[in-house]
Amino acid sequence: MSRLARLMLGLLWVAIPFQSAIALDPTKAITQYVHTVWRTDEGLPENSVNKILQTTDGYLWVGTQAGIARFDGVHFAVFDHTNTPAFHDDYIVDLVEDRQGTLWIATSNGGVTSFHDGIFTHVDAIGARGGMALAADLDGSVWIGGYGGVTLFNNGKVIKTYTAANGLSGDPVRQLVTDKDKSLWIATAHGLNHLINGKMEAYSTKDGLPRNDVANLHFGADDTLWAQAQNSEIVRLIHGRFEPWKIQGMAGHTVGMLEDRDGNMWISTATEGLLRINGQQVSRFTTKDGLSSDLVTSLYEDRDGDIWVGTNEGGLDRFHDGSFTTYAKEEGLADDQTYSVIQDHAGDIWVTTAAGLNRLRGNQVRVFTTADGLPTNSTWSLWEDHAKNLWVGTSDGGLARMSQGRFTPALPARNDVPAYMVGGILVDGADQLWISTRGGGLVRYSDGRSRLYSRTDGLLANFIYAVAEGKAGTLWVGTSDGLNSIQDGRILSYATNGLSDAEALALHVDAKNTLWIGTFGRGLFRLENGRFTRYTTHEGLPDDTINNILEDSTANLWFGSNKGVFRISRLDLDAVAAGTSKTVHPILFGKADGMKSSETNAGSQPAGWRARDGRLWFPTIRGVVVVDPTRLFLSDRQPTARVEQMLADEAEVNLAAPARLAPGTRRLEIRYTAPNLSSPERTRFRYRLDGFDEQWTPGSIQRVAQYTNLSPGRYTFHVSASADTGRWGTQESTLRFVVLPQFYQTWWVRLLGALAVIMVLLGFYRLRVNWLHARAAVLEERHRMAGEIHDSLAQGFSGIIFQTEAALLRMKRTHSTTVGHVKSARDLARSSLQEARSSIWNLSPPALDQKSLLEQLSVMARQLTGGRVDELDIHSSGKAWLMQPEAQHHMALIVQEALSNAVQHGSPSRISIKLDYKPDSLLVQVVDDGSGIHSNISEQPGRGFGLKNMRHRSKCLGAKLEVTSEDGRGTKVSLYVPRLGALARLWRHLRGDSTARIDG
Repeated sequence: MSRLARLMLGLLWVAIPFQSAIALDPTKAITQYVHTVWRTDEGLPENSVNKILQTTDGYLWVGTQAGIARFDGVHFAVFDHTNTPAFHDDYIVDLVEDRQGTLWIATSNGGVTSFHDGIFTHVDAIGARGGMALAADLDGSVWIGGYGGVTLFNNGKVIKTYTAANGLSGDPVRQLVTDKDKSLWIATAHGLNHLINGKMEAYSTKDGLPRNDVANLHFGADDTLWAQAQNSEIVRLIHGRFEPWKIQGMAGHTVGMLEDRDGNMWISTATEGLLRINGQQVSRFTTKDGLSSDLVTSLYEDRDGDIWVGTNEGGLDRFHDGSFTTYAKEEGLADDQTYSVIQDHAGDIWVTTAAGLNRLRGNQVRVFTTADGLPTNSTWSLWEDHAKNLWVGTSDGGLARMSQGRFTPALPARNDVPAYMVGGILVDGADQLWISTRGGGLVRYSDGRSRLYSRTDGLLANFIYAVAEGKAGTLWVGTSDGLNSIQDGRILSYATNGLSDAEALALHVDAKNTLWIGTFGRGLFRLENGRFTRYTTHEGLPDDTINNILEDSTANLWFGSNKGVFRISRLDLDAVAAGTSKTVHPILFGKADGMKSSETNAGSQPAGWRARDGRLWFPTIRGVVVVDPTRLFLSDRQPTARVEQMLADEAEVNLAAPARLAPGTRRLEIRYTAPNLSSPERTRFRYRLDGFDEQWTPGSIQRVAQYTNLSPGRYTFHVSASADTGRWGTQESTLRFVVLPQFYQTWWVRLLGALAVIMVLLGFYRLRVNWLHARAAVLEERHRMAGEIHDSLAQGFSGIIFQTEAALLRMKRTHSTTVGHVKSARDLARSSLQEARSSIWNLSPPALDQKSLLEQLSVMARQLTGGRVDELDIHSSGKAWLMQPEAQHHMALIVQEALSNAVQHGSPSRISIKLDYKPDSLLVQVVDDGSGIHSNISEQPGRGFGLKNMRHRSKCLGAKLEVTSEDGRGTKVSLYVPRLGALARLWRHLRGDSTARIDG
């Protein structure tokens, strides 16, 4: 989304007319509130609810006969003696919160337990036995009543206990309440007491109480004290005396009472369910209406104005005022299935159903049937013309018109008006009546004449869903096979961008003459200035089926779908059409907002209506619903996120102390919430883990964060929550924790590791320096020996070469055989001089720099044999691989020594040289058929040195040398060279062995 689009969206949020729920609208029937029930299946510890209280942190506490539950709007956290040792009894009888935010919990036989900062504590030192009643004083003190009187408790100490000796009427104490004057009212089984300024006053039947056994007390909105004795009527304290409260129609055994902030009195009964008294009007809600039980045990109004009801063995009920109000059979409609809705000139709302036509005048519903002249009770469509005539389309009785309170048939089926269901009616600006049928086409009726349009005239289908009039007299027609337009008798078809063959269920022309088309399963289409734009779930729609389209007064479009009614701003839709945003941001409304069913109905017209007061009406499969766009009950109270639990490798971490996670923790879960009792489904969360996350996670409804394999270190977890408006709260909940390191991750182990690395590097450095020093020494020695060779051995070889050249000049004309031998001697002297220099310098001979091993051996063998053998065979097998020049040099000299021995001492007629390459090795073999090597060769003076030199060279290569020979049967020299043997000499240098030499 572009920066401009985000800015416009932000301004839109600010302009949204949200309204916090401050009470239940008393004009609504109880059946029109959002009613929800929670039982043990939803997480309650037990279905008998004795007491309900919302604490200042937003949680709802529910006391039952089997423990207490803390509710955040989504989940119940249950506490009882099995998981909380501070509870000595699980039967909860009373709850109160003091000014310090401590929750006090009274149990039937286990005394009192307190809860503060996540810790439960059993309260031992109380004067009164048991703890049947609780009250909190304005100065922070807590009153505890039970058997034996009433005890004042402050700062963990008993301040004073009041008993019969102090004027208390008797035992047991049933209820305690405090008033604005900081005085205490005490209901007992033997009368009512008022403790004010340390003085105990008593009230009894003499003062107007119906009985002395007082069970319930309640202060109303005007500070009036209401009281109710066991099995008796409700009374009010007026001018020091209790007066009966008489209401016509209020019957049943009352159990308790609650006056809400609007002055409505809610009464709990033992057999008649729940009563609401508004003035003198009594409304009843029982199990027949969905109440969990007709025995109501507790009542409570939360800070959002919702009414909570605890019942016996039934569970927990809540009544919530939603943004939508539903009128269904419970409110007097003929049927739950509603199809079409309009408002007439008098302001009445008309609704069609299959069981009759309904008129809503205020909250009063009247049903019209065949008894009132309708041709059939199955009504489908409506419209009021300019003459204030009401037209009604039916399923099988054609069209009817209302006149003077009665309906008469109109336009019966004939040739030009097909006998099909009349699904839609529209009166255009020219006062022409357009009648949509289900299979018979579209009929125009004007001045007593009718005209039928069908497929033969160019319509895409005869099944007509909707018609809408645009500017300049264009009539848009939605059919089961796409969109048509009719203007000046000309019919056009539109098939583009997925609209082809689409079922066009709903049409709406807005104030800018833009056409909006709702389809079945194809999403929403927009036609503006000849350009179509398509919106689907990919662009953010909650549903791809659009049943209804309406526009409110603040440039928002409202859509009915199978998943609820949703609203999208026109700016949001424009941004997608302009390409500056990829998605829209709808607000979806459903059952949680007052609809009895989230599914709206489609196919009849008008399938929705904007009334003159701005309210929007939608037909659904369970009644017709209405919403005031300017009074949406979307909470403007920012929920406060709270971390509730941390699990490390599935084990719970104690958050009361600084969290330290064990070394090697692999999986971490942080569970969080934000108490929101009225609309928890709209609460969204974002979180960030300092030390791991670079930014906030995208907002989601997820209530758990998971991390795996966190590195050792200190972390801070942040979480914040957002309500319906999309604004993130400024308050964050944070959790700091430490992941402890493994021993090898500690600082001292890392220090030792760093020192070890430094030592290794120093060792390599020392090896390198030694190698360089040794190399320098070798180079210096080579330089010295090269000089000596040049001055001595080289000069000698040069003299031999000079003499052989002179002999050749003289022997030109002599025998050719002698000349050949002298030439060979000359060439051998030259080669020996070159090899000597190369060996001393440990450098590759010139031939080696240019030839492969096979080529080098071929040249060498021909020079050494020089026609002295009859057959010389040199061949190679396998794929040759590259080797270090030094390694090739060693192998060549080994072969040279073997050839020299064979030629000089064996007199062979045949010599074979074989190279056999393997992927990881090389076999070099020299085989001759000469006289062989005598067994005592090493004992002869000056003999055996060549074999020693060959073995020394093979050792440098890491190779294996085998020499096999028998007298008179030839010799075989085999050299097995590993592929890595070429590195042998390099490793010798790295070891600093500067004395390594190759003799010869």
